[in-house]
Amino acid sequence: MHNPEQCLSKVEIFKTLPHEIKEKLVSTSKHQQHYHAGSLIKRADEDSGLIVIDQGKAKVFSLDEDGNEVVLNILKMGEIEGEGELFGESKTNTWIEALEETAVCSIDRDKFQNFLQDNPGVAIKLLNNFGEKIVQIQRHEVLKSAFSAKERIWEYLKDQSIAQGQKEIILTLKKKDLAAYLGISAETFSRQLKVLEKEGRLKVKGRKIELKEKSV
Repeated sequence: MHNPEQCLSKVEIFKTLPHEIKEKLVSTSKHQQHYHAGSLIKRADEDSGLIVIDQGKAKVFSLDEDGNEVVLNILKMGEIEGEGELFGESKTNTWIEALEETAVCSIDRDKFQNFLQDNPGVAIKLLNNFGEKIVQIQRHEVLKSAFSAKERIWEYLKDQSIAQGQKEIILTLKKKDLAAYLGISAETFSRQLKVLEKEGRLKVKGRKIELKEKSV
């Protein structure tokens, strides 16, 4: 059975909050909203708020002037999106789409602002989290601007190897979604992955990839 308090505790900034504070926080949230793969969790023109991925994965994206999709982030279980929207009045130009069967919990902006007035310490934790997220975004932008397609893939795989704590990693995203995240086409992703394998830097085993060069 889904436990709203445990769900919110998956979010790093909420983990250390006292039980009584978490109980109050639950009253500002909605839980276990289910979405099928390919369905929209949030449209760009919808009201803002914080979204928590309770189960599954989702991608955050925007559309460029030509209507092409630009992937901004991939959200996994326990990750959040929309912290800044909890404090602002304007709506962001981003969409969120489920990549697989996904359960989402959300926090209403207006209710959360009232909550923060009574619990200002939570605001400080959120600001600390912003700093970590900015670093992640900056690294992503560096990957897209300073590295070739092949090296973007390699750097991403090394990051995943470190995150998973092993040299043999599992690709949790479809190739087309991962390629979009890295700013390349699916064809380029597959082609450069083969080049990396020929160079002896990795070995592809279906959805598993074993890194041969030191990464962890």
